[in-house]
Formats: sequence, structure tokens, C-alpha cells
Amino acid sequence: RACLKALEVSGEPPYHLIEQAPFLIIADALLVSCSEMLRGCCSADWWAWRCAYAHQLVMLDRSQELHSEICDRIGKVEKNLPSPDEGEEQRKLRMLFCVEAALSYVHYFEVRNGRSYLDLAKSVSNVDFQLTGALGKRTYHQENELPQLLLEVRHKENGDVGTASSERANCFPKNAPLRDDTVMNEVKFSVSAAADVALTPEEGCLLLAVCILNKSISAPDALRDEEVMAYIERVVSMPCSWPVQFSALFQRCRLERNNSRRVERSMTQLQCLVDAVKSPEPNAVVRQELFFSVAMPAIWEVEKELGNIFFALGATKSALDVFLKYELWEDVINFLPVWLLIMTPAEKVVRKLLEEEETAHLYCLLGDATQDPEHYTKAWEISGHTSARAQRSLGLFYYNKKEFQEAIPYLQKSSELNGIQMNVWFALGYSAMQVENYALSVKAYKRVVNLDPESFEAWNNMASAYIRMGDKHKAWKVLQEALKCSYDNWRVWENYLLVCMDVGAFEECITSWHRLIDIKGKHTDGKVAKLLVKVVAEGIPDINGKPGTQLRSRLLELFGRVTSGVTNDADIWYSYGSLYQISSEQSSRTTEDTERMLQFFQKSFRCHNQKPNWEKDVAACKEHLMRSKDLLDIYISATESLSDKLRKHQLLSSARITVKGTLSIVQNYKVNYSSEILDELAPAISSLAVKLDEVASLINNLI
Repeated sequence: RACLKALEVSGEPPYHLIEQAPFLIIADALLVSCSEMLRGCCSADWWAWRCAYAHQLVMLDRSQELHSEICDRIGKVEKNLPSPDEGEEQRKLRMLFCVEAALSYVHYFEVRNGRSYLDLAKSVSNVDFQLTGALGKRTYHQENELPQLLLEVRHKENGDVGTASSERANCFPKNAPLRDDTVMNEVKFSVSAAADVALTPEEGCLLLAVCILNKSISAPDALRDEEVMAYIERVVSMPCSWPVQFSALFQRCRLERNNSRRVERSMTQLQCLVDAVKSPEPNAVVRQELFFSVAMPAIWEVEKELGNIFFALGATKSALDVFLKYELWEDVINFLPVWLLIMTPAEKVVRKLLEEEETAHLYCLLGDATQDPEHYTKAWEISGHTSARAQRSLGLFYYNKKEFQEAIPYLQKSSELNGIQMNVWFALGYSAMQVENYALSVKAYKRVVNLDPESFEAWNNMASAYIRMGDKHKAWKVLQEALKCSYDNWRVWENYLLVCMDVGAFEECITSWHRLIDIKGKHTDGKVAKLLVKVVAEGIPDINGKPGTQLRSRLLELFGRVTSGVTNDADIWYSYGSLYQISSEQSSRTTEDTERMLQFFQKSFRCHNQKPNWEKDVAACKEHLMRSKDLLDIYISATESLSDKLRKHQLLSSARITVKGTLSIVQNYKVNYSSEILDELAPAISSLAVKLDEVASLINNLI
């Protein structure tokens, strides 16, 4: 217990069943606390960084203090690294440094830094790799070869070649075969596919790190899983190091646990990994080679994954045994509703542990089990007001109950104690927005994107907060970042389109609309369409000072795409016609422009006319009568310049017949109107009747 107490960081406890805790304490004392006395050792900072990283791996939550220590050590190590041009060993050293730095940053969700270091690792490595396609068979019953995803690996000129002996590989964790009657154990590529290239252990670490990064930056989907699996299968196919093989197989288990044909292999493989850890062979020298370069999971993480698979397969008793064995009380509590009838309630288990020793963590678990916030408060008091977990639990308790005002103080306090809790910052941002504290919301979401620049939800929500603050220009900039993270998310594009319109980025607005059509197949917004036409008609300058008249051709192209997918939006057709009306009012007008303009206005009119029961709604009826008169005015104006009397007669007659039908509907329904409604509609009816007489007179004059 004294050792566990010594490993606490800022009041946060480590996992309580770790073995050989004194060795980690001694390492921390020598390598981290006494690092100033080791200045003469060129690798002292590197080992201090590794010690802090190992310390983080045994903690229950990510620690801001350890994060700062790790980042500081990474900077110091990088400054003292020899140039990779000084020799082969220096090149390998640089590559391993970059891989370890990337994994450290990815552990704290800092994927941008992680990607940067992996790019450096690729540049100094002697291996090139890329995802490509090759013909192959995936199932036993497949007759024809089809394109399959393949990771193509090639060594650069004078590059190393892996030399792992088969004798040594026999000591590595066993690769469990896929025993399925349909899917092959691995894709069988054709003869033309690239031959396998043996990897050095360092290159295996690099491929595995890229795989872990790709998993971190993308939401789970079939394509992402296929790409990640290509990396894993490439590493697993030719074992090069015990830790590399172990970590690669563990990553594969995580991918396969949700695949019905592969979940049994995942379960078997996890058991093999557990057995490999407990096996006396190979010795520690083999097991620790490149240990810090492969994101090795702790044994309880492996067993926890096995328990999750047991639960998914319905073996709840086996899953419970795993969680109880490693005293993973949080997981027991999470699955309590299912196990309530087959086990002692988690509350009793936690209370029994509290009888032995009262700790803040156990009181937090008791609060999770009972959903009683008093236990979180007790945890806060016991910790001496240092437990970020207690404040987080209180904040999330009220947050989940949608009591946002109550949640905010606790979430703020938790984030002050531990600033790298991304879920706390996100909840704080959302809570602040709900209570209209937009400045706090922006601050919280800024912290989220600092931790994870790929979080499009945080960027999008931050933009919403800026919009509500009235700062639409900042919202516009923030949404651009959101689109970089989620280019295919139509909701973000929709927000971006509206903000572009508000800030005067009219070209970007049109581009956004095109992108929405690409994603959704169709998109319509009559209000934005009307505003864009106004921009062109009045030559309103955009955000860069360019006149809106330059957008006419792009807007015509856009409306063409919109109306090909949406044919019943009256406002879009009206805007489309208005755009041609602009050219008709200019000296460059053509007969074709006039014909199209009238066609689009008539389509708009018909869309209104086809709305059910419009004559029964006074406002809709009045609006339709006014639109009818406007349509006749447009036809009269457009046909004035036509020299072809026959065509002029056809157009005016068509308009007269169309509008006359509208007037007939209203007059036939007049008996249902009250005297007040008739008085309200009378001016519009009279005005339309006069306009129809005017059109009739023009038609008669053409005969």
C-alpha cells in the first residue's frame, strides 16, 4: 500500500494490482527525481522519459503531470540526438526516437504531433511502404481473383534486411489460425503480387506505430479496419521481435472482436497472449527488446479485452471471472445490469473493500455503482481536494441528468486538476453552451482541439458557440478546421455554407453547396439561393472585395445541379429564373435566356400551385395571388422585345391560361370565405383580374 501511495500522481492512484511496484519507484527516484545528477549520461533523459511513460501506463487515468514530464524529456532527447547521417546506428537511433515519441503523443491523443514524428521516422528509415491493390482470393470458394488491399513494402537502396531466425521466432507469441470454413486464414495473393520483404525489428515497430496512429485518427468503419489490418498482417506474417509480434497480435484481436467470423480467433489469440506472458520462455532479454517502441499493453488490459469478448459472446460468467480476477471494478459496474441476477451486487463488493481501506477511488466506484453523488463528495474529501476523478464524476453525474448549470463547477475543477481529460473538456463545452456561457464553451472546445486536433465535433461545436456570440468570422475559420477533420460530414458542410453566406465568402458558399450535393445526392435552400441571386444582381462585393457579378456563371452551374435533383422547390426555380432575368435586363440578353427565364418562373409558379389546399389558407392564398400577378408582369416585360409575334402570342397565352386557373380556384372557393377574409383578399383578386385583362388585350392586338 505504501508503494501504491508513492506512485500516486496529483491525488490519482495507479492500478492497485501491479507487480513489482518498488522497482518502478526506484527507477523514478533515480531516473526522474535525480536526473540532474545524471547529466554525464547521454541517454539519461531518454530513460527518464521511458520511466515516466511506464508510470503513465500503470495509472488509471492520464496524468497531466506525467504528460508534461514526458513532453519535456522528449524535447531534451531530441536536442541531443546525433544526426542520422553520422552512421547506421545513429540512423536507427533517430528512427526509434521518432517512433517512441509518436506513441507517447498518441497515448495523450495528440495525433498531430504523433503523425509529425512518424513522418520523420519514415524519412530516416530504410523502408518504403504504401497501401496498394493486388489480385487475390479471400475465401475458399472464390473462383476468380479480385483486387485485394495489400501493404507493399520495399527496402531503399542499401537498406537493411530482416534476419530474425526461425529458431528465435518459435519463442514468439503464437499466431492463432483462423478456423473458418469460408474465409481463408490470410488473403492468397496471385503470383504477380509483390514478394514479401523481411523486416528488421525497428521497421516492424515503425509499421505498427503507423497502424496505431491510423486507428487513433479515424472513426471505426470497414475501410479503416481493412487498411489497419493490412499493416498488422504484414507485421505478423514475418515475425521479427517478441514485443512487436505481441503488440501486433493484440491490435489484431481488437480489430477482429466485432467480426462474427473472426471473433473466435480473437478470443483464442488473446488467451495465447496471456499464456505467452506467463510462460518462462523466452528470457527477459528477448522480451524487452524494443519494448518501449511498440505500445505494449499491460497484462490486465489483455485480460480485460478477453473479458469484453466473453461478454459479447454471451459467456457472462467467464467475463465476470476475468474482471473479478483483476479486480476491474469499473468494468464490473458497467456490466452490472446484465449480471445483477448472477453475482453479488458491485455495491457490496466495493463496500467490503472500503472496510479494509477507504480510498477516493473506491468511493468513486461506489458512486458509480449507486449513482449517489454523496459518495463522490466523500471521495473528494478523502483525497484532500486533489482527486480530479471525484470532481469529474460529480460533473458527469449532473451532466448526464442534463443539469448543466450544476455540472459546470465540478467539470471546471476537474479540468483544473487534470487538464488532459478530453471527455471533461467536451462535457464542459457543451454544458456551457446550454446555459449560454459561450465564452466558456469556446475555451473548453479550444482545449479539446488542442488535445485532439482531429475532433470535428469539437471544431463544429466551437463554431456554433462563436456564431451565438455573434463572431461569425471566427466561426467561419473554425469550421474550415472542422472540414479538414471530417470532409464527408454533410452537417459540417451545411453549417459552413450558412456561415460563408453570412461573412460574404460567396464562392466558398457555392463550393459548399456543390459538396453537399456530392455527399447527399441533393440539397436545397431557397433562402440562400435568393441571397446569392441578390449578390449577383447588385454586384455585392465578397469578403475579398470581388464584385458579386463574377459569380453568375458559377451560380448558373449550381442551380442546374440543384434542380436536376430537386424539381419541386418553388423558391429554387424562382431564383434560377431571376438569375436569367438579370441577363435579360442587360444588353447581352438572348432569346434563349428569355425562354429559360420564363420556363423557370413558370415551374416555380406550378410548384406553388401544386401545394395542397393553398386556397384555404388566407396568407398562402394572398401570396399566391401576388405571385400570379408577378408572373404576368414578368411575361409582359420579357415579351416586349420579341420580334416574333407568333412566339409572343404563344408565351402570353400560356401565362394567361396558367394564371387564370389560379383565379378560378379562388373565385370558386369564395363562398367559404368570411366577409373579413374577402375584404383582405379583394385587392389582390382585383389586381390580378386587371392584369389578366391587360394580357388579354395584348394577345388580341397580336391577332
